[in-house]
Amino acid sequence: MNRLYLMFFFLFVIKIQAQDNRHPIHGFVTNDSLPIENVHIINKTTSKGTISNYNGKFNISVKENDTLIFSSIQYKTKWIIVNNQQLKNKSLKIILFQKTNNLPEVIVKNMAKSLGLPNADKTPLNKLERNLNAYSQKSAPLVFLDALLLGPILNNIPFVKQRKGGIDDIYNIISGNRKRDQKLKKLIDEDQELETNQKYIQNIRNHFQDDFFINTLHIPKEKINLFIDYCLPKNIIYLFNKKRHVEVVNIFIKESEDFKPTN
Repeated sequence: MNRLYLMFFFLFVIKIQAQDNRHPIHGFVTNDSLPIENVHIINKTTSKGTISNYNGKFNISVKENDTLIFSSIQYKTKWIIVNNQQLKNKSLKIILFQKTNNLPEVIVKNMAKSLGLPNADKTPLNKLERNLNAYSQKSAPLVFLDALLLGPILNNIPFVKQRKGGIDDIYNIISGNRKRDQKLKKLIDEDQELETNQKYIQNIRNHFQDDFFINTLHIPKEKINLFIDYCLPKNIIYLFNKKRHVEVVNIFIKESEDFKPTN
């Protein structure tokens, strides 16, 4: 009788294992031929998930007829059912399209958080940021040396995938794409910093009030904002946020002496 129970137990275990006979599969998520980072990939059938890396690549275990959900805050959520051909190829190529309605992302984002996926609260990169991440950060001479010398060596090593990065890096340097996008990112960052500083300048001015600047520091009313901006390199925003107002006042008094002759 014990042997009979033991046989049924092993048959039951084998059946359970067969039902969960999933295999790892790799994939690539893109938009306009550009890789998408931080896409949440959730296997709805198993309630397990992963996230795409900076190259848009991911790995997940599946079996035929499993349902996969691909979601990112800037793109339309995509659902697929894994078929036999995809299992044979052991690869997926997923194309996502940009969306304007973010409501479905709230649901999927909550699912990603409940599954404990990394960067579930992280805002995905925009197209410019993805471009900058894709560019080589090396100097132009090093990019050329890497493509001409190191590239052919690696390409001749078995089991090493062909390297497209070297050619792409050279093209982006020659065409000016890398320099243009870096300059554009710098301008955007400067605009954002200026906008942030203007908000802090107004908050600081409202706190100390115009009478302090006009009567105590002898700063003309029309130049108060200019004077506060002049003092920003002295770390007054940090001190102000920490409510170290006395230190801010001391900086204002000292800097007002240098500010008046030059303005």
